[in-house]
Amino acid sequence: MSTRSKWTAVPGLLALAIGAVLLSAYSGASSSEGRGPAQPVDFPHPVHVQKLGMNCTYCHYAANKSPDAGMPAVSTCTGCHNTAAVGPKRPAVDGRPARESEPLKRLFEFADVAGGGAKAKPIPWVRIHKVPDYVTFPHMRHVNAGVTCQTCHGKIQEMERVYQAASLNMGWCVNCHVKGYDAAEGRKLTPAGDTASAPMPAAQQMPVPHAVAGNASPRTTPNFTAARKTARYDCAVCHY
Repeated sequence: MSTRSKWTAVPGLLALAIGAVLLSAYSGASSSEGRGPAQPVDFPHPVHVQKLGMNCTYCHYAANKSPDAGMPAVSTCTGCHNTAAVGPKRPAVDGRPARESEPLKRLFEFADVAGGGAKAKPIPWVRIHKVPDYVTFPHMRHVNAGVTCQTCHGKIQEMERVYQAASLNMGWCVNCHVKGYDAAEGRKLTPAGDTASAPMPAAQQMPVPHAVAGNASPRTTPNFTAARKTARYDCAVCHY
């Protein structure tokens, strides 16, 4: 191929690259800000987090030890919502009349409570937050570095239906890595008396160098209130 032919191919390759980027951005490779799809079983975070004081990792059990935060299994839900204690037939409480909870009825259907669990099946949770397949977001690194859930997911403790509060695009991520994460600002988004501030059991902590030392957590370790934390932002940090 002649030099002239090589240069002629450059515009075509450039157009192909731009097309690939646009296709990635608008073809569902990532989720959209503000998107809040209905779930097969409603989960009102204000009740579970603000009223009952549940820790995020009770349902999202792998957030501090795995790239994926994890979603609750049927058994996790029915561990609390069982027929004897907190079943579909809800008593009069908080000014609301006695009623039958439709979300809990659906939960019991997934758990096959009537059949003794013989035909139980997983809850098909609808994914809300999604980054492209060529982007890696390790939850455990961020959680163990002191980044609060609300920093990326917004004030999720106030959401009756969870929606994507931030763009999660490359510029948004890089901005935090370059300017640095302010733990004090992140904590302002969390509910008062957040039970996630309880010291993390040693057995659940990430091994060094990914974890903080000792019985630490993002909100109880003095190190997390220090100066802004910057992070690497070269390509290999997220694209590997």
